[in-house]
Amino acid sequence: MRIKFKSYSFLTYPFLILICFSFPSKVIAQSESLKLWYDKPASNWVEALPVGNGKIGAMVFGGVEKELLQLNESTLFSGGPVPKRINPAAASYLPQLRKALMQDSDYGKAEQLAKKMQGLFTDSYLPLGDLTLTQDLAGAKVRNYYRDLNIENSTSTTRFIAGNTTYKRVVFASAPNNVLVMRITADKLKALSFKLGLGSQLHYSVKVVGKDELILSGRAPSHVDPSYYNPKGRPAVVYGDTTGCNGMRYQIRVKIVLTGGTMHADTAGIQVKNADLATIYVTAATSFNSFDKCPDKQGKDESTIASSLL
Repeated sequence: MRIKFKSYSFLTYPFLILICFSFPSKVIAQSESLKLWYDKPASNWVEALPVGNGKIGAMVFGGVEKELLQLNESTLFSGGPVPKRINPAAASYLPQLRKALMQDSDYGKAEQLAKKMQGLFTDSYLPLGDLTLTQDLAGAKVRNYYRDLNIENSTSTTRFIAGNTTYKRVVFASAPNNVLVMRITADKLKALSFKLGLGSQLHYSVKVVGKDELILSGRAPSHVDPSYYNPKGRPAVVYGDTTGCNGMRYQIRVKIVLTGGTMHADTAGIQVKNADLATIYVTAATSFNSFDKCPDKQGKDESTIASSLL
């Protein structure tokens, strides 16, 4: 079964889950393929296609000359451990709240009492980074564009013809190896030339290892207010923590393996010329150690973890 949507913007995770579980397993097993497919690249996040393994994930936009994979890692949050007793007086308001609800039907008063029972606003789950691929198509006209999410084998494929060459990118996340993979092919030799870059919305720096590997290292904010909490005059994002506790470290490592062609790396990215095949490996890790440990001074070594995965 193939399901086609022409670049509509309602492909969100709940919708994807609905599609996945609305069909009996027998139907899925017997169908030749179960795909969501499109004839245009994504123009925003909700139109991109998700791949992931529960630890590392990406939203694949499927661009032609400019591809974007927005990356996430499951443990990347702002802040640090929450104090054990954040509102000791909460219990004293419970009898008053019950009375306002059950006896007085005074819902306005009940709402105000409920606020007095609440604790701190939680910190925020954060985007990890952006993997960008700028492909050199020599100005060739693009036709026969196609992208899909294959739910049976958990791959996202982008395919198009530029000039007389067919290009294909396949992205998946390996669960056993905890690595994100993009494989880029063409139906002609020496047809792959592109630049690969790494960036993030968080504070970061990039360094190069050899000619084929980029390492992005950074730190999450010490606090980020939730999007629904915006008191006037209060900074929503705060970096810096003198206690050495709040502010998680993170790292992304990207390595390219080529068949044919050449490549060169600097802090602006990896430049690939005239390759036959390119396989891109992405790993990520944070210093998260436990809900009750400081992710900075008590954190794990994110560099060692990301390196060992790669």
